[in-house]
Amino acid sequence: MAKIIKELIISNNLLLIILGVSGLMITLFIFQIASKKKFGVTFEKWFAILYIFISPHVNVPPFNYLHFINLTETNGAIVNQLPIVFYPWIVFILCGRFIKFFKNQFVEGLSFLLLKNPGFSLYCLLPITSTLWSLVPEITLKAGIAFTGFTVVTFYLGARYEWHELSGLVRWGYTSIGIVSFLRHPNVGREFAGITSHKNSLGSIMVVSTALWYLHYSQGAKTQKERWIALGFMLFSFYLVRATSSGGSLVNSLMLIVIVSSLSFLSKLKFQWAFTSIVGFTVLGIISSVYIIDNLESIVVGGLGKDLTLTGRTEFWPQLIAAANQRPWFGYGFDGFFQQALLGDKTPAYFVYTPNGFQPKTAHNGGISVLLSFGYPGLLLILVSLLTNLIFAVRELSRRPLSESGIPIIYLVFIVLNNLTEGSIGDLGDVWLAYVLITVRLSIDSSKSPSSNRRIYGGDLVQRDPSRLNHD
Repeated sequence: MAKIIKELIISNNLLLIILGVSGLMITLFIFQIASKKKFGVTFEKWFAILYIFISPHVNVPPFNYLHFINLTETNGAIVNQLPIVFYPWIVFILCGRFIKFFKNQFVEGLSFLLLKNPGFSLYCLLPITSTLWSLVPEITLKAGIAFTGFTVVTFYLGARYEWHELSGLVRWGYTSIGIVSFLRHPNVGREFAGITSHKNSLGSIMVVSTALWYLHYSQGAKTQKERWIALGFMLFSFYLVRATSSGGSLVNSLMLIVIVSSLSFLSKLKFQWAFTSIVGFTVLGIISSVYIIDNLESIVVGGLGKDLTLTGRTEFWPQLIAAANQRPWFGYGFDGFFQQALLGDKTPAYFVYTPNGFQPKTAHNGGISVLLSFGYPGLLLILVSLLTNLIFAVRELSRRPLSESGIPIIYLVFIVLNNLTEGSIGDLGDVWLAYVLITVRLSIDSSKSPSSNRRIYGGDLVQRDPSRLNHD
């Protein structure tokens, strides 16, 4: 039916003219509305929620065509070029806010990022530059352009909004994924994937949603009604975590709940002890995850819900590392390794198999994914960036309300645990979006004097982000 409608529109010149004129009129109308400050702010926040909603590449038309990852498609379909139209359209609609941002805040925010987290800044150059050594330079170039566009939009959101605003945007973006998944597939069964590509993808999103709603319930909610709403969405998110039947997601969710419950205690510790405690807890989480993988049949089955996607990872990881060691300095380029269908036996990925014949299409490990794309220098850059963020995040525990300082802690612990069995840090999705958001925000906050511009919260003097980069 959709194909017939598409052919009808394309073949009818008069209809194309009518649609074009109508689109132009609607655009001008929205532009006029968005030019007013109140409506412009509201429109921008709705765009931010939409952007977070589509970040895992949901499979709901037309939202699935708005993701930057469509630019990497090689089938030549016109609809895959929709991001080239959509994002400039957004820039036009919000041009007043973008102009003000680039005049007053862009240079400062970018300079903070470059100075405070150079590992991240250099890493962001690799996807495009890896075209020079990629096995498939054309594909890598497209993927690098998509990566850059995705990262630039996310940088804007991270620099524009402060922690409490980002928390609200992310919570509602993730919760929208859960709600739409539930409405489109009301018969929730085992291994529920909802509107995402895989149950592990939905599980990881709902893990973070659970933790952020719990943080808002315990630290951020101002009224009893708000607390009840937060508790309701927390339980809903946790219900979907269980519905995915992902043992790893369940373990990660429980660990993040413990982290949120421990924030008050951690904030009272000296920096070195708080840092050591969080690192120790993360290591404990990694050990627990490894134990679950190695004892899947006896631990996960019946207890956490069998997760067969974990099976076999430890069998092909050594093969992937061996392939990475063949090109240790540069790797195979962004999106350049798993190209079995295109290159056949010309890529080492063609020869990676498990004993039962399974051939992976992704690394299923963040570190190995980065290693395959950019070699050991790329892996070192992302690890340095991660450590830098963790230092900044622990420092923020004593500088601002826990409802805000807990957000980067939640994300950093989750990203480390999630990338043990998923290559999400090397993919263009919700995890990379979250990492860019917290990196940008932490770089900006850490660049300001902790003693400047304080604000009263609930009768207590608490240090607040003084940059106010997101304010008009």
